[in-house]
Amino acid sequence: MLHEEFSSRLQRMCKTLGFENAAIPESGNFDTLDNLSNVVQNCSDQDAVILLSCKVHYNPNWGGFCGHPQLLNPIKANKDELCPTEFLAPFLKLYTSAKREIYLTETIQGEHLITLPKDVLENDETTEETALCIALDKVAEADKNGSIVPFSTSGSTFSYKISAQLRKTLDDQNYSWNPGRRKPIGQHLRGDMFFFASVGQDVDQNNPFHATLSPYLNQIVSYPTPHLRAAKIHLQQEFTRLIALLTAERPSTFPKLLCLAGLDIDMTPFAGHGKKYFVPWTAYLETVDDNGSEGCSLNQDDLFGQLIQ
Repeated sequence: MLHEEFSSRLQRMCKTLGFENAAIPESGNFDTLDNLSNVVQNCSDQDAVILLSCKVHYNPNWGGFCGHPQLLNPIKANKDELCPTEFLAPFLKLYTSAKREIYLTETIQGEHLITLPKDVLENDETTEETALCIALDKVAEADKNGSIVPFSTSGSTFSYKISAQLRKTLDDQNYSWNPGRRKPIGQHLRGDMFFFASVGQDVDQNNPFHATLSPYLNQIVSYPTPHLRAAKIHLQQEFTRLIALLTAERPSTFPKLLCLAGLDIDMTPFAGHGKKYFVPWTAYLETVDDNGSEGCSLNQDDLFGQLIQ
């Protein structure tokens, strides 16, 4: 729903729930544990509403989620916004290159091969650059001794017979082979077929997304909408962390608490668009009275229903 509509509906929802003197915040990005602690301390003596969000830029003309590098009007982009784009950029670049530089081939003799450049086969721990490395045991067939050796080599590229697992996956996807010709692997380079190694200077390890997204990078970059996937994973972890912190540190005198998480969909950096949307995802509601505290979670359907009503 539009940002303005969401804010007004949230205000009315809080009044219905009996919240008194609770300020309705703008969507906020609590990217550090210190910030989360400050939130708890600053609203310890009144009803409180905490809003946790992550931003993804969206261009309706393209019909896809994207990030700052593709903005039509990059001057409008706020670099201080909590958005996964900058952190993901070097990993997406490596994945995009690998999709172009790794080939699948069916030889005239009927052999099915995967051809890999040398730089995705070696994990050079001395390099200062991030590297994408292929999990060779996932894509290549081992010989009778259990060793994986090239079927053929050409310069700095190595061809292997594809594994039975990979062949079955391609068959299940009705992959079309062209006998005697090779084709880039493209979208068939799945997240379980590679990993990122030697995270280098091109990655900001102080970025707030480093801790939440690093374990999931291969599945994120291979997802059809990686920035949306990254925002969701980040938001899920931060919401869980926030609830744990509130449960541990919140004073028992706190009357009512609503913690709501959702996704900011921002179209404003794109030429000709000036709208922002909010996608409510989940919420945690807790009340305290003479009988003690009572907490409950609202899933997306229930939360959306409450806001609409």
